[in-house]
Amino acid sequence: MSDLIKSIKLNFTTLYFHENFVISVVNEEAVFSHSQLMEVVNNCKEFFNEKRFVYISKRINNYNVDPTVYIKLEEIRKNLIGIAIVSNNVSSLKMAEFEETFSKVNFKISLELEEAIEWAEALIKKVGL
Repeated sequence: MSDLIKSIKLNFTTLYFHENFVISVVNEEAVFSHSQLMEVVNNCKEFFNEKRFVYISKRINNYNVDPTVYIKLEEIRKNLIGIAIVSNNVSSLKMAEFEETFSKVNFKISLELEEAIEWAEALIKKVGL
C-alpha cells in the first residue's frame, strides 16, 4: 500500500491522501451533500492538482449520501477517474449499489480496503497519469 502523505480532518470527514488516491472516513450520522462534496473536491484539487486519482470511501460509520452529488460531481470533476466504496455493512453496500447507478466514473464496491486500493492503483496504471 502506498504511504500516507497527508491527512485533513473536516467537520464531516477525515481525508487520508496517498500518492494516487484519497481515503475518506465520513463521521457517524453525517449527511454527505453538495456542500460537503465541494469541500472534498477543493481539498483534492489542492493536493492532486492536475494529477488523476481515485476516491475511496471507507464506510465504517452510518451516514447518508445524497445520490445527486454524483450528478454534481460530473459537472466539476476533471481528474477523478474512479470511486470505490468499502464496507462490510449490508445496508451500506446496498446504498453503494444504488449510488453506482448515478456515477459516471469507474466504480468499485468492496468488502476490504486493500482490495479497493489494489483496484485504484490498477486503474491509475491503466488510464495513465
